[in-house]
Amino acid sequence: MTHRPRVFVTGLGVVCAGAGNVAELRSLLRAPKRSFAPPTVFPAAGESAALPVAQVSGFDAPDLLPRTHRLALRAAREAVGTGPAPDAIVLGTTTGGIAVTEVALQAGTTSPDAYLFHGLDTVAEHLAKSLDVSGPVLTVSTACSSAAVAMSVAAALIRSGQARRVLAGGADALCRLTFHGFRQLQLVDPRGSMPLDAQRAGMTVGEGAGFLLLESAPDQDAIVAEFLGAGMSCDAYHATSPHPEGLGAAMAMRRALQDAGVDPSAIDYLNLHGTGTPDNDGAESRAIKQVFSGAPPALSSTKGLTGHALAAAGAIEAVISIIAITDGLLPANTGLQAVDERLELHPVLEPMQARVHAVLSNSFGFGGNNACVVLGETRARPDLIEAPAPLLPALRVAGAACLTARGALAETWAALLAGETVAGFVPDAAFNKAAPAAFIRRLKRLPRLMLALAQTALQVSGRTSPPALLATGTAWGPLAETQDFLRKLFETGDQFSSPMDFIGSVHNAPAGQVALLLGAQGPNWTCSSGDRSFEQALLCVSLGMAADADSALVMAAEAYEARLSPLLDSAAATGPLASDGGAALILAPDDATPGARVRWLGESGCGDGDASAAIALCARLAAQTPLDRYDAVAVSVPAAIAADAELQQLTQMLSPCPAVAYRDRLGQHASVSATATALAARAVLEGALPFGKTGIPLPRKRLLLLSMGPHATAVEVFA
Repeated sequence: MTHRPRVFVTGLGVVCAGAGNVAELRSLLRAPKRSFAPPTVFPAAGESAALPVAQVSGFDAPDLLPRTHRLALRAAREAVGTGPAPDAIVLGTTTGGIAVTEVALQAGTTSPDAYLFHGLDTVAEHLAKSLDVSGPVLTVSTACSSAAVAMSVAAALIRSGQARRVLAGGADALCRLTFHGFRQLQLVDPRGSMPLDAQRAGMTVGEGAGFLLLESAPDQDAIVAEFLGAGMSCDAYHATSPHPEGLGAAMAMRRALQDAGVDPSAIDYLNLHGTGTPDNDGAESRAIKQVFSGAPPALSSTKGLTGHALAAAGAIEAVISIIAITDGLLPANTGLQAVDERLELHPVLEPMQARVHAVLSNSFGFGGNNACVVLGETRARPDLIEAPAPLLPALRVAGAACLTARGALAETWAALLAGETVAGFVPDAAFNKAAPAAFIRRLKRLPRLMLALAQTALQVSGRTSPPALLATGTAWGPLAETQDFLRKLFETGDQFSSPMDFIGSVHNAPAGQVALLLGAQGPNWTCSSGDRSFEQALLCVSLGMAADADSALVMAAEAYEARLSPLLDSAAATGPLASDGGAALILAPDDATPGARVRWLGESGCGDGDASAAIALCARLAAQTPLDRYDAVAVSVPAAIAADAELQQLTQMLSPCPAVAYRDRLGQHASVSATATALAARAVLEGALPFGKTGIPLPRKRLLLLSMGPHATAVEVFA
């Protein structure tokens, strides 16, 4: 096995039903007691009033911050403790501030101020401000595997030298969207979840937060456990149902074991995804047989105790897995009455003392997103291996596509050369024909945009096989599906809505559709970090390519929704620059093949809606290499800071390299940087940016793309 930096766990934080911290969770695991009861955090009537949830106590008092944010901060502070601030945060979430949005929408509130915390990224941003984190702050949203995906990204950041101390985990709060969504899908057990039981009938929707503090070179005394490895896959089978034979789950487990460098026989405890739904438990049991050759280790699902905390589940269960290691405790499969013999599994029925050296923990989610992590006790510590230089590899652009109000890449390029703006909304005719009609028949605007972009970029690249990696960025996710689900729910007094709209409302739903269309079964990320969602999707695939993947599809898009877009992103969704659209790139390792290259350079976050984060990032980049190596800097300046006085300081820092603001030409939607990157890839080959009839000359064929905001990002494109 190739030597690489090790990743140690030095801090744990958790809050879930029945436990407000790690000590309470440790006690709960030793003496399991379910805390399932009807919800009190939102009104419930009719049959839903009797359905149990796994609600966290102590967070019911009114607060300006949404519940997800408060849960996250409680667990994060416990994990960090009194030590220095982390270099970076990677958070998995699916709900963000939706619970507050639900109240405002039902009341008919039209002030954007009521929706300031709706975005998924606002949870991680709140953590960053509270903990004084100035490095990368990522938000990933892959449904119920989000926290496990976040931990895998955090480990990759450390191994690649991008960070030395990363806070990673997940947080989700109870809300009407998820509670009624799972109820409409008939996936909620009125008795409380009973994983692996012969009479199981569904899950118990829960909430909570969990975090691990990961470090590359901690003090020996601070080490709690070791993060040994992670594995991801995508079923590419169905929007919600797992592959019936558990093929994707088995693939993720094998990849995690391979990444950890351990044999299946070395696993002493397997923490199951184990939701209690018939399909999930059946598919997971078949996957286990494939990976462990019919002889699995001690295993259990802990969701019968904590409920299913959705995006937070993988992090809560990682904390449980570490308690199993440190305390020599095998957690019980709480809620189980009679084992389903058809599963051919023998779960732990009562808490048991046993030596646990290594744990495999499974997390699976909608869209076929699978993520597994391996955690272990700390072995005798050898000399630490230095992390590689913190510069990720340049990637060759094998194919590019974009969609703007003017159409595809060729039409967009021509309009810009003519001195025209391409801001506005993508016409349906520009993307409806790009994917099979039968495939997109029931899909709404965002997944159609994503499918068209992916299909076009793949065709341009000339590839016939699916990419090894797939990462999407979207700040706001499928807004039409969210709006339609909530509207129908409100109109029927919280009784009925469309299960299809709920399925389509999760942020990773479009990525799941793309994977299904292309047959892409590799790692699949969805990043939802506001205006830098595309850059973080690029970061994820860059980390994957650094680990020897041979191809990737990275893309980002936004779809305008008439009611929600102006409320959630008023600066970007109103006025003459209101837009939607996006872009996609097929990427390959940098080789001798001619073409454009793209490289993620970094992220800095020390600003507060001004230009200070961009100034700090440019200062760091300038210390590594002169900024005048670039022909031009294309700058994404959100409308909120367009008149900021610090822009003058930034302009002087970039001089003599000309800075060009591009949002006034491309539009103000949150994924416009993806469009700018696709255009830049063509521009460095053409030798000019297509702004004006003669364009902006690029004699060195090298561009810097800078996105401003509270967190600034930098990407370079060159030929």
